[in-house]
Amino acid sequence: MDATLRDADERARLAAELRAETRDLLVETGLLDLLNARFGEAEVTGSASYDLMVWRDIDIHMPCESERWAEWAGLGADIALQLNSAGLMLHKASFLNDYVDPHTLGAGLYWGIEFRDFSGNEWKCDIWGWEPFDFAVRQARDANLRADLQRADRDLILRLKHEARERPGYYGVMVGSFDIYQFALAGAGETLDELERWKGLVA
Repeated sequence: MDATLRDADERARLAAELRAETRDLLVETGLLDLLNARFGEAEVTGSASYDLMVWRDIDIHMPCESERWAEWAGLGADIALQLNSAGLMLHKASFLNDYVDPHTLGAGLYWGIEFRDFSGNEWKCDIWGWEPFDFAVRQARDANLRADLQRADRDLILRLKHEARERPGYYGVMVGSFDIYQFALAGAGETLDELERWKGLVA
């Protein structure tokens, strides 16, 4: 791990800085306003919502009926224009209609975008549209997780996320953020090796 992130206070400071950057970016680009205007109830979730950020990554969920897939597909151009109007350029975008081949965690519509902010920092943003009832269920689950994480060892979570991201091909493949959250809430250990055993990845 980067020497500057071996300290708990430094990890907490970075998480707070990234969350503040996220708030500023969403306001300055008008991205959240665009999504709210088009689909309503755009909600920031994931690490930016839990105040457990270790890199510049934003997750946004909103309700969107499956039959609006064509409108959702056109959202990519709207996002590019919105960023451009704010003085930024969309670098990369990926579209998925997961109703065609549903993921085990559920079917939805997706845009994954990447761009640089005004300081040249790289950002990734995962934008999901769920059936309205599914969206409501996910939001309720998310609220429960956010409440549970208030009692978790938050520095343990930040440290494990930093360590996992430093291992090539590991973070999001072997373990993801949700695994780390559940591991910390269970009080099942303090290392990635213990997490792997807890998940049953190794004997």
